Amino acid sequence: MELIDITVGIRNDMLVWPGDEPVKIGWESRVVDGAISNVSSIQIGAHVGTHIDMPLHFIDGAANLDSLDLSVLIGPVTVVEVPCEKNSIDADFLESMGLEDVTRLLFKTANSKKWEDPSGTFAEGFVALDRKAAEWLAKKGCKLVGIDYLSIAPYDDTVPTHEVLLSNNIVILETLDLRRVPAGEYQLICLPLKLVGREAAPARAILIKSTQIAL
Repeated sequence: MELIDITVGIRNDMLVWPGDEPVKIGWESRVVDGAISNVSSIQIGAHVGTHIDMPLHFIDGAANLDSLDLSVLIGPVTVVEVPCEKNSIDADFLESMGLEDVTRLLFKTANSKKWEDPSGTFAEGFVALDRKAAEWLAKKGCKLVGIDYLSIAPYDDTVPTHEVLLSNNIVILETLDLRRVPAGEYQLICLPLKLVGREAAPARAILIKSTQIAL
């Protein structure tokens, strides 16, 4: 059984969405300085690194992490590789892939190369899912969709894609590192932090190249 960690690690100086607070991870004490233990402090936003979005993120009063069905985050998942020449994921592309019964879907795009330098500058022109494609996924009954950059939606038009997905209770999984993941079928295990009442949470996500998950 092959395990592939697709989580973008949280670290100081890592890439965050423009305007978000930077990550701050530090030492509160050090054994080398006479303390009895080493203790780190962490200050991060809920949307830092690999994370999930809930409906409350864009829809006031909608479902938050308290009502998350964890079973959506565990099970078969399809990884689709988007050709490098495509700068947007549209409904025609999804239709061409024959994704009729997909429940969980991850997009590997040209974005993946950006994780070779987690501290790199933010790229506004990242590959994203457009509104029509989000509507296509909703009609097909998709329950989870993920992508290899900080947002599932285009930088200059973030609201429509998010609203379509989240209003249809599709969990969004963002900021994935899919560099080592060929297109194909996997098992997904993704568990977010239990942030009570919140719209998002960092998560650890792994893929298993196996037909079953051994728990």
